Formats: sequence, structure tokens, C-alpha cells
Amino acid sequence: MAKLNSLTLSPDALAFVSAALRHIGDAEYLLAAGDGHGSPDQAFHLAGFAPECIRKGILSLRWLDKAIGHGADASSSDLLDFAVAIDPFAHRYDPLCQRGRSAAFDAWKVDVRYERTGTRGYAEAKALCVEAREAIDAVVLALWADGRLPEGEKEELW
Repeated sequence: MAKLNSLTLSPDALAFVSAALRHIGDAEYLLAAGDGHGSPDQAFHLAGFAPECIRKGILSLRWLDKAIGHGADASSSDLLDFAVAIDPFAHRYDPLCQRGRSAAFDAWKVDVRYERTGTRGYAEAKALCVEAREAIDAVVLALWADGRLPEGEKEELW
């Protein structure tokens, strides 16, 4: 592994970036499966976690991501918003992935995983997948352009 500088994302931060890319990729796969093998509900669920994971990945203080967790209440979202707002590095990337950009982002909550099957339709899941993919790719591209990804890491992430 290449030597890390103070701006390079830590292995723990990279794990969140990787998780965000995995979640959106899995969501897109579930939407594309079709013919009774897809799951708009699960695609919607996974696509919503992608922006949350990338926001945790851009935090400078690594203990905050675990402390915030995946709470089902508004306080977890508020804590993440606060942590990102006060972090000078995260604040730079957050406009690229911030919730509230669209109705698709606003419809997602952590507890959608408990919704009855068939609650989310294809169009709703597709809208969230498109928004989440754009957000995740924008952040990863910005991290790369800023030199924050370790050498060789961009090939492994994408």
C-alpha cells in the first residue's frame, strides 16, 4: 500500500466508500433483474444506504461513523448532518451527496427495510437508484480529483 498523507482516506473511510458503491451496485442489479427475479423494495432499501455510507466515509473523525450507526429515528440522521457540517473535509463533499436534493432521497428512511413487500414500485426505486448513483459517483470522482484516494484504490473501487 502506498504511503498515506494527511488528506488520504483511511482504510476505514475507504470501507464506507466501498460499501456505498456496493449498495448502489446491488440496488441497480436488483432493479435490472426483472421477470420476477428483481425486487424494487430491496433496491430502494439498498440505494438509500449508499449516500449514508459515503457521507460516513468522508468524515475525518473515524469514531463518529460508528457512534452514529444506522438509527431508525431522526436523531441519527441529525447527528450525521451535524458531524458532516462541522467537518471541514466532509463539508467540501457533502453537497454532492446530501439528502433533500429530491423527492426520491426524501422518501428513503432506514426503516423502509421493514415495509411490506410491494410497497415500493419500480419507478420509485429507479428514481432513488439514479439519484444515489449520481451522488456516489460525484463524491468518488471528487475524492479522486483531490488526491484523497490511495494510489491504485480507484481501480479497485470502480
